[in-house]
Amino acid sequence: MTGPDTQRLDDGVMNRTTLLEAIEAGRDRLTDALAAYSDDAMLERIDETWTRKDVLAHVEAWERRVVENLATLRRGDTPDRSIETDKLNERFHAQSRDRSLGAVLAGERDAFAAVIAAIAAASDEELFDGHHFAWTEGDPLADWFRGNTDEHYGEHLEQLTRAAR
Repeated sequence: MTGPDTQRLDDGVMNRTTLLEAIEAGRDRLTDALAAYSDDAMLERIDETWTRKDVLAHVEAWERRVVENLATLRRGDTPDRSIETDKLNERFHAQSRDRSLGAVLAGERDAFAAVIAAIAAASDEELFDGHHFAWTEGDPLADWFRGNTDEHYGEHLEQLTRAAR
């Protein structure tokens, strides 16, 4: 799972409102970037192996993962960290590369909605107490949600908007 951005400057006290504002602002940037591309352009290769559609499927996979990890933590279990991030990314790409653009677009919208629903259903202690879940190693779970939404979108905006190869 994409972890919190430990290099991010503390921009004040995080609460449910500021968390959702940050995520929504990142979402707006992602939506605006994607709006510039036709369906054909979404299928253009932007590096050796990935298309813009693949990048969006990648974002979807990590949004789903953070929601799944919260469910795992609530059950009292520990999310699996045994697979390194690059290997997970390869696995996610292999699982999604043959999906249609429509399926990826719909899937990512659903994954984002699941993130928002998970945040809405989470208690303040679950989201903002870095010691509530030992697995987060002192980071508030809210930071993990940001690491897999607005911060993650920001990591991929250049990739999404680069010229096709």
